[in-house]
Parts: sequence; structure tokens; C-alpha cells
Amino acid sequence: MKKIKSIIILIFAVFIANTTLLAQLDRSIQPKEGPAPEFKISEHKTFTLENGLKVIVVENHKTPRISYQLTIDVDPIMEEEHIGFVEMTGDLLGSGTTSKTKSQIDESIDFIGASFFTYKKGIYGLTLTKNKTEFLQIMSDILLNPIFPAEEVEKSKKQSLSGLASSKTNPQFIANRVGQKLRNTNHPYSEISTEETIGKITRDHLVNYYKLYYKPNVSYLVIVGDITEKQARIDAEKYFGSWKKGDVKTQKYQYPNKNIGTRVALVDKEDAVQSYISITYPVNLKVGDKEAISATLANEILGNGTFSARLLTNLREDKGYTYGAYSNLSKDPLVGHFKAYAQVGTDVTDDAVNQFIIEMNRMKSELVSDETLQLFKNIYTGTFAQSLEDPQTIASFAYNSLKYNLPVNYYQTYLEKIASVTKEDVLEVSKKFIDPNQAIIVVVGDKKKILEPLKKYSSTGVVEIYDIYGNPVIENPELGLSADITAEKVIENYIEAIGGKDSLENVETIIQKANTSMNGMTISMVTYKKAPNKFTMEVFMNSNLLNKQSFDGEKGKMKGFQGEKEITGEELEELKIESIINQELKYQELGISLTLDGVEKINGEDAYKIAVIKPNNKKSYDFYSIETGLKILTRQTIVAPQGEFVQSQSYSDYREINGVKYPFIISASGIQNMELVIESIEVNTEIKDEVFQ
Repeated sequence: MKKIKSIIILIFAVFIANTTLLAQLDRSIQPKEGPAPEFKISEHKTFTLENGLKVIVVENHKTPRISYQLTIDVDPIMEEEHIGFVEMTGDLLGSGTTSKTKSQIDESIDFIGASFFTYKKGIYGLTLTKNKTEFLQIMSDILLNPIFPAEEVEKSKKQSLSGLASSKTNPQFIANRVGQKLRNTNHPYSEISTEETIGKITRDHLVNYYKLYYKPNVSYLVIVGDITEKQARIDAEKYFGSWKKGDVKTQKYQYPNKNIGTRVALVDKEDAVQSYISITYPVNLKVGDKEAISATLANEILGNGTFSARLLTNLREDKGYTYGAYSNLSKDPLVGHFKAYAQVGTDVTDDAVNQFIIEMNRMKSELVSDETLQLFKNIYTGTFAQSLEDPQTIASFAYNSLKYNLPVNYYQTYLEKIASVTKEDVLEVSKKFIDPNQAIIVVVGDKKKILEPLKKYSSTGVVEIYDIYGNPVIENPELGLSADITAEKVIENYIEAIGGKDSLENVETIIQKANTSMNGMTISMVTYKKAPNKFTMEVFMNSNLLNKQSFDGEKGKMKGFQGEKEITGEELEELKIESIINQELKYQELGISLTLDGVEKINGEDAYKIAVIKPNNKKSYDFYSIETGLKILTRQTIVAPQGEFVQSQSYSDYREINGVKYPFIISASGIQNMELVIESIEVNTEIKDEVFQ
């Protein structure tokens, strides 16, 4: 079974080694101060069609292009056990119409050189002026005649499940979802999708949601670019005037209650060398509120990511705890939120939380200096001015102006409003919107190392434990454990479950062929093992040899695109262990120690959790079904160039070959999600020694 781990890790290593990382903005260079840039935003004009569609037009004749953004402005609903179907409805709006397939739509968009996408709240597209007729024909067809093909719904569900599988070991993803759920109790914003909710989505959910909520009288069409108001009226009526209006149900919600005191929520990430910290809570802040600009500027000073922002100065420049520490202050018509976050070393988690709280309290208790305030005004002014180059920004400004009933010159005078913010204003809004004393401190990290130190930050002295979905974890030490159960006994039961010691000792050779797909490419693997300790694994991409790793009993070699090299040191010691057939029979002589760490539910099944510690102190965890005795999961922490990941392999579809059961499906999640399908396993077939050279 251990060879599966090697295969999966090797595939990831090959892809990581051949991946070029995108260059990132250098935030260590302080921007120079300078005068605020002058700019002019064209005034928007509005009109409403007879069906209730509100149209906003912003003329800009500098370049021959036009953008169209259609927004469905409806209250969010509780999706309950089918969470994810509302977003999927928007995503699949362009997946087929009564007259065109998805591929035909894509070809039509490509043919006219336009860009186009649909999303949860509507449609956005950008086209050359000369092609607007063809573009509007496509856009209106997608909006008015979607069919949500069943095969596209199933494909979308698989993609969503794949995304969840690859993200659910990502600490940032986990912290964001848990924080979202905990701060928005009994509100649609608290709902997060899971494998179970996605699995329950049907095409009918999408069709019914479209019929109920996609109505012109609750929608906005924003047109920005090389077009006159007169022509926009003609086009809007021609292509969207036949859209039938209808009554749309409004929703009422209770605003989430703020905490009385601070809560600490911990998600256990076993043996993690880093902790992800997210300090969050709901805020009542909307676009256009009189305090919105001052509050935005206060957050810029606290944690916008430039080298002078307080969180980054403290946690990175001063303490050296992290590469980045940031904060967000999100405005929303229903429930906004504050979030401050960073990833730090496990050993500094305690003080990192303390430093976050110190900086948040500083914003509430100290006036910022004139120099600091001016610096961040300049930074924000530059960012704002640069954003005006994007038609989507102009569209969002126009949309906000109408939706929130903003003054006509709200965005025209935006930089003047920024310039007028005083340090007293910053202090006042900080007192109102920056509040660590009512926050939820979400930490994803190694429970056994950080739980006790985190207790002092909880108002009740209790650290709440949650799973990756934000569900409370109720620990039951009595579950499945009895005095006679030991790690060694669990392994004995496993050996018996897969065929027994005698059957395993009769295995002299194994040839295993497997395949998977990654990024549209077929990856094939052939693994050879020969007792007592010979091993070769060949990895092919589209039938071309990508990598070969071998051990002849004494020496290890690796051959790939970069030539051939000898495997030495710690890698060689790892390879020696991987070369052993049925390692579970020889743990003691291999110097591998075991501990029984309790019982954990794996995909709804109770399983014994065994810590496997190799001679080099590398640790992984194997999970064995209490009911069947079979190994159902392996989990380990991997440090890769992209960061730290928890890599998991689940085992299923056990089949008997020559008296021994082997898993024929291995599903991996972590650095990248994939499913390894075993095509064949040959036992005790002759293998010549040349294979291991």
C-alpha cells in the first residue's frame, strides 16, 4: 500500500518542479508620495424599459468597445440541503440555449473576439463596437432561453466536488469557510457548500430558481463604452424588451448577533508546522454610508498589505512571523464583515494572535500621524485612479449609484472625499468598526500544540473545536476503544482482513498498472516490486516516459527530463522502505514505530487512527475501518514550494488477487485532486533484474 503514496507524491513533485510561479507585486517598496491624479468619470444616464429593466449608460468614445453587465438584484435565499445551486444557476446560464449548444456559444463569442462570462448574479461581456449586434444576439439568447443541459449540470457538480476535494486541506480555505459560517448565524451568508449538498443538486433546482428570480423588474443592465444613450435605448428594447416581468419574493433576515466577548474557534490540522489565523466578525457597513470612506481608509492603514501597513510592519518586518498579514473591511447591503488574517509558524501562533489584537486596539486608541494618513491617502488614491481603466469598475460605480441612491457626483468627488478624511475621523470609525473584543478568532493548526495557549483569548476560557465545515466536533474518548485495542492489534486485524499473514508472505513479485488524468493529460504508472527489496516505478505522460525511479537492492536512481541521477541520503532511506513488499509485516525490523491515536470518522465511517513514525521521524497517519479492518485513508503533511499541505489518499474497491486484497481506486486530495485507477495487478509474475537497473 505504501507504494501508492510514493506514486502520488512523485506526480505532484514532477508537476511542481515544472510549474512557473507567477511573479508577485513587491510590497516591500514604499510608494512615493505625489499629487492626487486628476480624472473624470463620464456621467451616467438611466432609463427603465416597460418590463421594469433598469438600464444605465456611461458613454466613453475613447476606444471602440462596449461592455454589458446585467445584474440580477434579488435577496439571497436559504439553500439548505442543496447549497450551491444558486451559484450554479448563474455559472451555467451560458451552458446552452434552445437554439445553441455550449460549444456553439463559445465559438460564436470567439469568432467576434469578445469576452464573456456568467456568474452568480448575472452576465458580463465586452465586445468591439462593430460587433455589438452579434454580441447582443448571443447575450439575449443566453439570458432569455437557457436550458441548463443535464450533462452540463453533472459536469459542474463534478468540478465543484473536485474543487472542494483539492481545497479542503487548504488552511486559508478552511478558515474562510468556518469564519463565514460562524459569524453569519441563521443567515444565508452562513451557508457553505459540501460534498453532500452539491451531490443533492439537480437540474430542477436550477430551472426553478431561474423561473422564479430571473426577472427584468429586479435587474440592472449597465452599458459602458462607445455608444450613445439613444442607441442604447434602441438596443435594450430590441434585445431585452421581450423579457417577461414577474413578482419576485423578497426575504427578511435577522442581522447576525455580535458576540458578547471573544470566541476562539479551532480547526485541528494535525502536525501542521504553521497556523492560519483569521479574526472576523460581522459589520453593518454599506456602500455610500457616510462613514464608508473613512472606514476604508482606516482598514488601509491597519492591513492593506503595503509595507507601511501596521499588521505587516508588526508581524512581518518586526517579528518575522509571516510573509504577509492583512485585513479586509467588506461593505454589503445586508451584512458586511471585518477580517484580519495571516499564516504563521505553529510556535508563534499564541503571540501572533496577541499582536493582531494589539494592532486592532491601537487603531481604536491612538491617532495616526499626519504623515501616515497622507501616505495611505496617496496609496489609495493611486489604486482608485488605476481601477478606472477597467470597464467593470465603471459599470459597478454606475450600478452602485442607482442601487444605493447615491448623489450624482458621488464617484466624481471620491478623491476629494478621501482627501478630506482627518485623523480624528479615522479614530472614530476605528472605534466603531474595529473590535477584537467581539471577534471570532478562527485558527487552523495543530490542536495539541496551540489549544492551551489560545484559551486565554476566549472570554469564556473555552476553545471551541470545529471540523473543516464549521460543524462542532464532539470528542468522545470512549468511541470504539477498549483496553485490548493497540496499534499492533489494528495492524494484525488489517493483515487478516486483506488475506492473512501466510498469503502476504507468499507474494514474491508485484506488477501494478494504473492511470489518472491531470490537466487534460493521461498519466500512466507501472510499478514493479520484487522480494526482498527491489523496486521500479515508471511514470508516463501520454505514453511518453516522464520519470523512472528504481532501487536494485543497494543503489537508487532517478531518470527524467533533466537526465539521470543517483538517489542518496534521506531520499535513499525512504526508497529502501518503499521497496519492501507488504511493509506492515515488517514494521519492527524496519524501525517503524506505531501509536494508536484514537478514533476518527472518515466519510461517515468510524476508523482507528494509527500514527506511523519512520526512523527519520517523518510521520503519517493510517486509518483502518473498525467494521472491516481495511485501510481506508492515509494522511500526511507535505511541504512544497507553494506552502504546507495535508495530503490524503483514500482507498476503496478492494479486490482479491491470489488470495490478497488490493484497493483498485485511490482518491488523492491536497496539492492537487486526482483519482488513481488501478488497471491491473499481477502477483508472482517473473520480473527480470534488468527492470531494476
